[in-house]
Amino acid sequence: VTNPPIDPFREKVVMSLQCPIGPEANILQPSPKQVHRLWLKQPVISIADLDVLKLTKHRNWSSHVIDITFPASEGVAGFINKLQTICDEANEASNTNQIIILSDRLGGPERIPISSLLALGATHHQLIESRNRMKVAIVVETAEAREVHHICVLLGYGADAICPYLALELASSLRDQGIIDTTITDEQIYQNYAQAMQTGINK
Repeated sequence: VTNPPIDPFREKVVMSLQCPIGPEANILQPSPKQVHRLWLKQPVISIADLDVLKLTKHRNWSSHVIDITFPASEGVAGFINKLQTICDEANEASNTNQIIILSDRLGGPERIPISSLLALGATHHQLIESRNRMKVAIVVETAEAREVHHICVLLGYGADAICPYLALELASSLRDQGIIDTTITDEQIYQNYAQAMQTGINK
């Protein structure tokens, strides 16, 4: 290949990670509705940002949180049933909500999280098949995403925004234990992490 690689440092003036999320209007029928979306500066959002999205009333929007964990006692059958339930719930939620949040927050000893990538991919394609994908934004709240590659793959599988809450909470815990600078705030932790992710995504 003779094309040179992308240089995110020298070419950053023509590169952007801004993410418009929410219902998309028909591009073949120009109207003001085409700009009635939320614009994120980049796809990695903080825990506080996610809390805002969960409660948003922007343009009378609403959000719906879908739990992507299932009881450990149900085994493989529970896993398969839950995956189908996630798709069905997302399809139904897309009729009355503008933001769908896939969350593994309830994961624990008794509840097993389905891979966020698997849940996202299944939901994304279910909504495409039912012609509802352009009606909603899909936000992923997951403990799995920690590295640049994790974020990139989730974006490639259809995520509009990602909240890697475990990575952010881990950094806060290290600060509270005095392992890292104790003067750093949660906002600074998020900004540093998000900047690192942006640099990696651009590469």
